[in-house]
Amino acid sequence: MSASDNVTRLARRIQKLTGLPLWRARELAGQVRVFVKHPVPDATTPAQRRFEAMVAGVLANAFRDRQRDGAVLGVLFATHDGDGLTLHLHPEMANEVVGELLPDWAGARRVFGGVPGARWSLRNGQFVIENAIFPARITLARADGVPLGGAIPLPDEIVMPALQSEVTRANDWARVGSPAVRDLLWSRILRRPTLLNRAAAAHGAANCYAHDVFDLVIEWCCGDSVEALFATLLAHGLADGLVVADAAELYRASATAAIGSRSVVLRRHDHCDHGGSPDAPACWAETVR
Repeated sequence: MSASDNVTRLARRIQKLTGLPLWRARELAGQVRVFVKHPVPDATTPAQRRFEAMVAGVLANAFRDRQRDGAVLGVLFATHDGDGLTLHLHPEMANEVVGELLPDWAGARRVFGGVPGARWSLRNGQFVIENAIFPARITLARADGVPLGGAIPLPDEIVMPALQSEVTRANDWARVGSPAVRDLLWSRILRRPTLLNRAAAAHGAANCYAHDVFDLVIEWCCGDSVEALFATLLAHGLADGLVVADAAELYRASATAAIGSRSVVLRRHDHCDHGGSPDAPACWAETVR
């Protein structure tokens, strides 16, 4: 399939998801630089999507804008095996990723932080994190192939089952906001780290955070325009299957885009946050007309 055919096909998808005129959708489609032959598979169960969404939310708030080499969530790339997901971590961020995801134990009856219900085992230098509340797991590995070290063992009396405080947090997650859409989109973000990392390509960091369980926000200043990243995420299936009225919105005047009833928000600043000049090659600002 030619590049022109790809642009036309993507333009029609963007038009369907956003309601934009076809000519405008073609402008967006023309900014997508990479087309995939094999789409990234979704997690197949609600439990797996929820677990992956929780992981994305915890990591977004953990790192904010202090990533290394553009690894926005500490992840350089992801691999998939059926419903399984392996996150390949930036070597300098790997230990902190593990520490942020595992619970912070404060005695046998209380737990703070981390992903509710997360339990770990170390297998062949990789962390396998399973959830003690519902059936789901992910695997963590260093991207450079170096084995991950062991974590501090949990006290025997609280390894299993999940504590009531964790169950309460998990139930709150499931009740608030638009859980099905949020879980699907945040899981898809976690499964597409190389696309997310484009927001941090110019400076090696982007501001990424979650407002509790409501939205995941990605902010950056230089490199891709908001339209380019928005179109790229749509091209790679982030909004597929959503109700069209809520699938994707583009606010050109404020360089902001929203996907899935604002479950994911993209925002590009109109100035360089790192002291660079808008005229510098890595710090150009595209006017949104």
